[in-house]
Amino acid sequence: MDARNFKVLSFLPLLALVVGSIVGSGIFNSPADLGRLANPGWILAAWAITGIGIFSLVRVFQYLAGNRPDLEGGIYSYPRELAGEFAGFNSAYGYWWSALFTNLAYLFAIPKILSGYFPVLAVDKWAAFLLASAILWGYYGLIRAGIKTAGLANVFITGIKLVPLLFVAGVAVFMFKPALFAAPFSRVLQGTGEAVDFGRQIGGSFGVMVFAFLGVESAVTISAKARRAKDVGRVTGIGFFIVLIIYVLVSTLTLGVAPAQEIVNASSPLGAVMEHAVGGVGRHVLNFGFLFSVMGALLSWLLLAAENPYIAAVRGHAFPKAFARTNRRATPVFSLTVTTLITQIVLGLLIAFAAVADIGARGNAPLLQNLYFAAISISVICALLPYVCSALLAIRYARREKVRRTFIYGILSAVFFAAVFAAMAKYAAAAAVIYASGVVLRALVFRERGEKTPQRELAFYALALVIGTVAVYLIASGRIAY
Repeated sequence: MDARNFKVLSFLPLLALVVGSIVGSGIFNSPADLGRLANPGWILAAWAITGIGIFSLVRVFQYLAGNRPDLEGGIYSYPRELAGEFAGFNSAYGYWWSALFTNLAYLFAIPKILSGYFPVLAVDKWAAFLLASAILWGYYGLIRAGIKTAGLANVFITGIKLVPLLFVAGVAVFMFKPALFAAPFSRVLQGTGEAVDFGRQIGGSFGVMVFAFLGVESAVTISAKARRAKDVGRVTGIGFFIVLIIYVLVSTLTLGVAPAQEIVNASSPLGAVMEHAVGGVGRHVLNFGFLFSVMGALLSWLLLAAENPYIAAVRGHAFPKAFARTNRRATPVFSLTVTTLITQIVLGLLIAFAAVADIGARGNAPLLQNLYFAAISISVICALLPYVCSALLAIRYARREKVRRTFIYGILSAVFFAAVFAAMAKYAAAAAVIYASGVVLRALVFRERGEKTPQRELAFYALALVIGTVAVYLIASGRIAY
């Protein structure tokens, strides 16, 4: 098939992909997620730090997309350019799993939203499982019908879900009650009553905030499908600023509209805010806005999850050749099918091993919330390697070409993500096991090449498996607080 026929995404679908990938459950759930971790003053401080870190990463991606447009599918190509095929494979593999867990978070969020209307979803985990599975495979069929078709659908969904967010931001400005913001820098959390020092409040917020911005690199990831290379950097920057403004307004000002404890315990946090502001109708409007948002983000992330192994297979045969298969509509069908199957299996395992007793609370779905939070945390930790590698590549080029501004952005983003890793180190055990499982695909790649898997790679995977397994055991046995 002519490679030009794969370049099917124009500026607007690319922008919708970026905004749609970023704006998912994170923003609608952020008042509750952040309210459990920090008070409003420290949330704003964490947003300031995160904004600088993510903006620096955006500038890194813009620089690399403009100077090396040949490195299509940058999340694989940038680490490969930096440190070779092994680094590229692990970055692509980690990002793939990051996307898988992002999709799982969305699949847990959908029943959580709807549990307020269909109580069975809050008390019967298998009912939630069946609903999530039906949505997963429905989207599989839509994406298989064609990247362009899915991209246009995403433009529509993204437009719909931005409307309620902008409405909430406006309502929060006019309905803000300063009394609810009392002691914004207190050690005692308004949402839970727990005493937490300011370092933990800021550090704990990083995971939620970085997850909220996962997808800012989506145009880079799917750049091989962009009609014009210059659009990739443009939509990345525009998408970032659109989302940052909405995020800061929605996640902080809403804590001044309704009591923090009520928001934290709500199945739909922004719905609870709107009920306080304009009554029950407001809750229903926001609940369905939340639902549209998650549905749109799920579509975007299934696209990204399928694209990354495809790029790695096409460029340098870092994934098995089967992942390079596409249909006549430019959809990487094998990669999409494997991604969907793994998502389905992990979804079933997480639901199966969850305690039924945890989901019986009236008006809420704690099991789904806990699974959601675990999924977003693992998603973030798995995405850090490709982010840091991209920053380091920009530093190398900027230093060689004496581009001081980009050099500074690269340093800032690398330091920021190192801080995020330090704040979320307890999730590294799960990430280590996930990365170790990559040995299966690497062995298949070398078998296809008629070569033996290098000993240094086997040693890396063995070490990762041992460290991850021991850490998981220590956590499960209670010897390490999780």
